[in-house]
Amino acid sequence: MKLDGMKKIILLGLILLIVAGIVVVALKGFNVSLFYRQHEELNIIIGKEVNINDIKSICREVFGNKSFIVRTVELFDDSISIRSESITNEEKLEIVNKINEKYEVELKADDLIINENPNIRIRDLVRPYIKPVIASGIVIICYLYLRYLKNSPLKFLVNSFIIILITELGIASLVAITRIPVSPVVVNLMVVISIIELIILISHKEKTLN
Repeated sequence: MKLDGMKKIILLGLILLIVAGIVVVALKGFNVSLFYRQHEELNIIIGKEVNINDIKSICREVFGNKSFIVRTVELFDDSISIRSESITNEEKLEIVNKINEKYEVELKADDLIINENPNIRIRDLVRPYIKPVIASGIVIICYLYLRYLKNSPLKFLVNSFIIILITELGIASLVAITRIPVSPVVVNLMVVISIIELIILISHKEKTLN
C-alpha cells in the first residue's frame, strides 16, 4: 500500500488522533449516554396529557446543571419517566410540586419511588452487533477473494481491513476526545461508515481492473 505525501499526512493525523483517543479512554473512559450508565429514574403518572417540553423545563429548574432525560411512557402521553444521574428526595418533591401547579393535579411525592438503574457496559452495547458483523464479514471476504482470485485478493483484503480499522479507531478516538455520549446511534453510525468505506474501496478496485 503505497502512500503519497498527502496520504502520509492524513495517516499521521489519524495515528495521532488514535493515540490521543487511547490516552483519553485510559484516563476517563468513554462518555456513555445517561440512558446506559448508572442513573436514577422517577416515573410519574399525571393522568393528563402532558407537554414533554413543560416537563423538561421543570427538570432544568430543579436539576440545574445535572444531565437528565425525560420521556413519555404511556400511549396517551399522561405518564412520564425522568432519568438523572441522581434524584434526591428534595428534587423529587420540587418536581411533583411544580407538576401539580402546572397541571392542576394533586400528586403526592411520598407515593413515588426513585428507582436505581445499573450501568450497561459498552461491551454489552456492542455485543448484539458482533455475530452479524462476523457472519457478514466472512461472506464478504469469501466473495471478494473469489472475485479477485487472479488479482492479488489477499493484498486487497489486508489493505482494506487496515484502512477500515484505522478509520474506525479514528472515529472511536474522536468520540472519546469530544465526549460524545456512546449510544446505539453511534455504534450504528460506525457500522454504516465501515460499509460505505468498503463499497468505495471495492469500487476503486473495480476501476483499476477495467
